[in-house]
Amino acid sequence: MLSLIPPTLRRRPHAAASDTPQVRLEREGHDEIRRITAAVEKVPWTVSLLQILWTAGPVTLLGAWGGYLLGYGKAPTIENYIFFISFTVITGIFGVLANLIHHLTRGRRVERTSQRIERVIKTLPELLLATRNLIVESLDGDARRREAAAMLLRKQDLSPAGVELAALELLDDPESARLIGQIEVYRRVGLHARISDLFTTYRERVEPQFGELFDLAPQAITLLRERFEGRAPDPRYGVARDENFIERVMAAIENDNDLLMTLQDVEEMVILAFELISGREIPVLSFEYRGRWKLARAFDNLEDARARHRIAQATGLSRLKALNTYLTERSATPLAESVSGQRADALLAHSVAAIDDLSARIDAQVRAIQNGRKEQRQTLRENAEVLTNAIKLYKSVSSAYESVGRSHAHRLRMAERWEALSANLADSTTRLRLGPGRRGLRIRESKIALDDEAKAEVCKLLGRHMEKANIGTFRDRLRQAERDTQLSVGVDTAKRVAVEIFLALEPHVQLSRPAVQRAINSSNAADFGQLEPNLSAAAKAAMGSAMVREIEIDLSRTAESLALALVRHYRVALEPAAMAFLQRQYGAREATLTMLTNVNLERSETPNVSYLSMAPPAVGTPHRQWYRALVRARRHLEK
Repeated sequence: MLSLIPPTLRRRPHAAASDTPQVRLEREGHDEIRRITAAVEKVPWTVSLLQILWTAGPVTLLGAWGGYLLGYGKAPTIENYIFFISFTVITGIFGVLANLIHHLTRGRRVERTSQRIERVIKTLPELLLATRNLIVESLDGDARRREAAAMLLRKQDLSPAGVELAALELLDDPESARLIGQIEVYRRVGLHARISDLFTTYRERVEPQFGELFDLAPQAITLLRERFEGRAPDPRYGVARDENFIERVMAAIENDNDLLMTLQDVEEMVILAFELISGREIPVLSFEYRGRWKLARAFDNLEDARARHRIAQATGLSRLKALNTYLTERSATPLAESVSGQRADALLAHSVAAIDDLSARIDAQVRAIQNGRKEQRQTLRENAEVLTNAIKLYKSVSSAYESVGRSHAHRLRMAERWEALSANLADSTTRLRLGPGRRGLRIRESKIALDDEAKAEVCKLLGRHMEKANIGTFRDRLRQAERDTQLSVGVDTAKRVAVEIFLALEPHVQLSRPAVQRAINSSNAADFGQLEPNLSAAAKAAMGSAMVREIEIDLSRTAESLALALVRHYRVALEPAAMAFLQRQYGAREATLTMLTNVNLERSETPNVSYLSMAPPAVGTPHRQWYRALVRARRHLEK
């Protein structure tokens, strides 16, 4: 039977319509992988082969004929021609064979590199999901529910049912959860008038619930409040990073102690690696001075002191997070909560209470063993190991906060030296210079990124490690019963991957530099929430590249921080031209810059002020009862 509907008006099958974006993603992803792989091979092998044939053939004969003619004043004889032709043929054959062997072996290397690039691009998003699962798995009770809800709320494309589920996990109130789910439905269709109605009507009921839980899960409650107000995460702004995660990974490497690194740090390192492989460029703004050598040296010393002081301040909080995370993962306290968003004093109080509780339980277990309950020995051994590691981490916290004072004193000395020199040698070069030129105090722009050759090298190193660790290999995937089952790794394996990522990226982006860490911490990470385990490597490469391009570059806060440093630390006036430049070039806020112009820059009246943003918590030394409990436990375990 003939169809009366014209072909152009016929409705296409649903499968075909849905396959088109997938095919486009696959094509773009394959192009991206081929482009990265091509960076390994600079010159096509056919070009090299033609060069050898040309050099070993006509060029050699012409050179031999010309050289013989110049040397002997006559043309070569037949015997000479036979010699030159034979020499040319033999060397040409050997050259061609050597080149073919080289390119055959190189071709296999390029193929292996391509496979490793595909494996890394496919495995990193799955490793990200596996790490998030480990984070939730390490928590207990309500803390697990809250962390899972926070992960759901970070997804930009979360369905209304998903928003309602997250609200139910956090608030444990079906009515409030259903209300927030309804608001999400209205947000998706743009009915902000209804959102305003519901928000106004139910605000007095829901806000107290937010207030009760904010101290326990500040990030999750902030995300849920935004959903209640009719706002969702915007992929253009990305996701806030967990600050100082690079420092904790470095500390774990330097001290050969994985306990100094958290699973959140692993998550951040995986995200950073996938971002850079996908083409992310993170801008860096910094000061540089070129002029009189004394001023230049004083400037460099002050910049170094400022960077080291910031790192020292961050180290103490990083150690506290590592301590709390370790206690949480080992269930050292029944009230373990996620450390995300917690202040230093709250983390310290929580860790001290947890270790006190752990030492009390050890004392109780020792008494139980003395009364004949031998089955407590294994539990006592495990708790003693946890207490030993907790004391070590606590001592690292104390040492870190002690170094803050030393770095602060050094920073004050460098600031005084700069002020003294700049006061005596002040000229036009000690003001912020704009426009062309290289001398003077200027803002230097750079970026953190990987070129194609660096991407290939990073993927080779990570792919080699994944092969050795059997992560994401075919054998590993055979163990998975279902197609959508995500990658399964242990805590130690995940942390080792974070270390390998740092080692692979360090030669190319210098993650150990304070300026690089500061730039990464101040930038938002791309939102890779739409990546699913069952996507191919090509689809993940295309989606990763698209998500990275979606991120908007916002340097306004960075520029304002530079302006603050210019006025506060370098005692340099913020002139109208400089203010206009910062507003025009980086989007700095006029109100903030205007406020900085009111700072008193008279050096003679400037006292040595503290640069501590807040008073560090009084950590002190480990408590005596912790050591006593540990000694008693070891005595009974050695019997």
